[in-house]
Amino acid sequence: MTFSVVTPVRNGMPHLRRCVGSVRGQTGAVVQHLVQDAMSTDGSSEWLAAQPGLAVITERDGGMYDAVNRGWTRSEGDILSWLNADEQYLPGALAAVADAFRARPDVDIVFGDALIVDPTGSLIAARREVPLRRAYVAGSFLYSLSCTMFFRRSLLEAGELVFNPARRVAGDIELVLSLLQKRRKAHHLTRYLALFAIDGGNLSLSPEGRQERDEIKVHTVGTAAGVAGAAARRIEKVLRGCYRRLPVEYDWTEDERPTYRRFSYDHAPTRFEWARPGAGQLLPGA
Repeated sequence: MTFSVVTPVRNGMPHLRRCVGSVRGQTGAVVQHLVQDAMSTDGSSEWLAAQPGLAVITERDGGMYDAVNRGWTRSEGDILSWLNADEQYLPGALAAVADAFRARPDVDIVFGDALIVDPTGSLIAARREVPLRRAYVAGSFLYSLSCTMFFRRSLLEAGELVFNPARRVAGDIELVLSLLQKRRKAHHLTRYLALFAIDGGNLSLSPEGRQERDEIKVHTVGTAAGVAGAAARRIEKVLRGCYRRLPVEYDWTEDERPTYRRFSYDHAPTRFEWARPGAGQLLPGA
């Protein structure tokens, strides 16, 4: 079972080095790492060109989702995913995902839990989640973070694994809602698969991102049903013990070699807030 991981990037240094290192350090899985570079001007293009083992295309695109579509079009793997430059896979993640797909031939999507960290790798919150439910996603946000999501190639071949390129920020929500509406089966792998770094410049934190999410929610289920779905998800998280403060230990990828730095917490926080760029406030994100 092989993987094709697409990384869309424009001016992604220094996050890009850590992202590439996290994919390069995967063991127990065969990985094709495709990078769609949107004509970077910060040295990313030159750095990528010098890296072995990457399938890099440098060209103009219509945004992040158009870039991922282009990458998936030239992919070869049995399992497809995308990993943004400010994200990284944890060691052993792809091998665990491969095992999950082998054990569940009826499953189209596998997703896992994630760790939210700051730009130095220090933990903000350990994010344990509940199974993927359409009402929950439509009511709040895509709680199965994209860096933990993996898709069978058959979805691409069926023409279903395609982003709406008109979306700038919340295209992943729209795609997942579409797949769930078509009754594609998702499996929740209860282990941490990836790290998501918050540095204040993440697209998902922008006002445009909130506007797109609200548009999708209203269009899909309506405001009242959305509120009910969000509340139901939090209740299920409580019942499943997702907010318990448990010990967490993980390896942060520091560079492209990769070099790792170990972090360990006895009682990891489980609730987190999305930092609003350029402001001192925090937005709820539990």
